Amino acid sequence: MEVESRTSAVASVLLDDDGRPKRTGTVWTACAHIITAVIGAGVLSLAWAMAQLRWILGVSCILIFAGVTLYTSNLLADCYRSPDPVTGKRNYTYMEAVKTHLG
Repeated sequence: MEVESRTSAVASVLLDDDGRPKRTGTVWTACAHIITAVIGAGVLSLAWAMAQLRWILGVSCILIFAGVTLYTSNLLADCYRSPDPVTGKRNYTYMEAVKTHLG
């Protein structure tokens, strides 16, 4: 009986609520990934936008693309757990999320 309680205590420390290993990421690693993605896309598109579209249209396009990226990333974040964002089943792949929402 005592061995079972120790085993379940160890499992609860090492495993997440769905039985997979707990994640080890921190706020700093998340910030690093976000900054890398934003700077990568921004550096590649900024020079072309400014050269081709000049200042007004170039900056406008960058802001529009930033808004579209923000919207779609929020949609993907909402699809991570479904149907409830706190207690719902996790969708680990894009195809799992599509199957959950579209059937």
